[in-house]
Amino acid sequence: MSNSFGVRPTIRHLAAALLAGGLLQASAGPAAGAVQFQRVTTLGVGSYPNFAAARTPDGVLHLLYQTTAPGSSAPDGLATATVSPSGALSAPTTALSGWGTSRPGLVSLANGTLEAVFGAIWPGTSVSTLWEIQSTDGGASWSVPVDVSSGSTLESLAYGADVTGQLVAGAPVWTLSVAGGVTVQQGLGAGSPTAVATDATDDFAGDVDSAIDAGTGQMVASWRSNAGNGGSFIRAVAPALGAVMQVPGQLRDEQVLAGRDSGAGVFTAYTTDGQRVSLLRYGGGSVSVGRVTGVSAKDMGVATGRGGRIWVMWGDENGGLVVTRSNRAVTRFEPLQRVNPHAFTLYRISGDGRLGPLDLFADEIPTVGGKLQPAGSFHARVLPELTASVRATASGHGRHALSVRVTDAGDAVAGAKVSVAGRSSTTGPSGTARLLLPATVLDPVTVAVRRAGYLSLRHRVAL
Repeated sequence: MSNSFGVRPTIRHLAAALLAGGLLQASAGPAAGAVQFQRVTTLGVGSYPNFAAARTPDGVLHLLYQTTAPGSSAPDGLATATVSPSGALSAPTTALSGWGTSRPGLVSLANGTLEAVFGAIWPGTSVSTLWEIQSTDGGASWSVPVDVSSGSTLESLAYGADVTGQLVAGAPVWTLSVAGGVTVQQGLGAGSPTAVATDATDDFAGDVDSAIDAGTGQMVASWRSNAGNGGSFIRAVAPALGAVMQVPGQLRDEQVLAGRDSGAGVFTAYTTDGQRVSLLRYGGGSVSVGRVTGVSAKDMGVATGRGGRIWVMWGDENGGLVVTRSNRAVTRFEPLQRVNPHAFTLYRISGDGRLGPLDLFADEIPTVGGKLQPAGSFHARVLPELTASVRATASGHGRHALSVRVTDAGDAVAGAKVSVAGRSSTTGPSGTARLLLPATVLDPVTVAVRRAGYLSLRHRVAL
């Protein structure tokens, strides 16, 4: 008899599968997991990013965001917070005060230096330009702001420019949403090459995001346009401008992008019916991700995973969030998890999964015990899921031989510990573990699968 199972199947799913003697697979929305969200910021929220993020070589994820004075919505500086490799969120640290900054961009240089760029008017003057601050000690202290404008006349409007940053061939490249267009600046300082990525067909742009294609080295940007009938657009912007691609399906807020950590491709999520989510690759091609009854794709996000994988997230205020991760080839997906951010109003979801687990961020107005809480950004650590198939065969004298194959979105998982009735074995390169059960073992048996960095599996199977 052969069975397959994912994490946390419902009793209804389990009973039906056991009675049918068929496939056990938690792919239709298992019960919500005990994922805990913790507040990062208390800021106004919208479709735009509430913070910039960059991961340093030590595995620490750095967040940089605007601060506001009590009782005011106007920015008065920048602060940082970190997420440790284990998922612990730090207290905030002031990076800059007394400046009415735009939303900043942030990159981590090869040596671990953090470089942030923002638009602002120099306090006490009418000089608007692009500014940079750096930290060489992991965000504990920051340099004084330096004017790093290219000299473009557009950057005289940089005080209102939301910024994103990426490293292209090791050098920083910045996007600025200025005067309704998307300006790209390669490098820092006077004379840095600039280009405008939008035209009259796709400008009136906002909610800009960007990502790196690890295979080609291209920086790809996305934006939402109010030109004409409106739409979301994606375009390679550095080292040279590439083809413009409109995202199909229903128009949503910011078009969140993610590139793979190795291999070609920059991806974004979309929906044509508000329920079923697909993953679009810049340059062409898409793959279906799935749907969960009771959860609409009001907000969608993607994030870079480890080993070429891509995380996909979507959800709404009523059904919560759905989270899954692709295989290495970005052609299949893990069982769909549901997590609850306790959102009264959900605005944006994003994340970073380069270490394996997903550092998931939700910008929202939360509710606790039926009471509204201040708006802001919230963080949770989400572990990926495994799937296991079990084949039991008679082995003489009443014994049963069990073959358990453990996979991650179809990719074999080595090193997983499989335990059944006091016996245990470890999966090899093919993802398979084999156990021989004595005749004294009663049917059904509980199969437990554990692997560091994943949610544990525990499932009863009929022999």
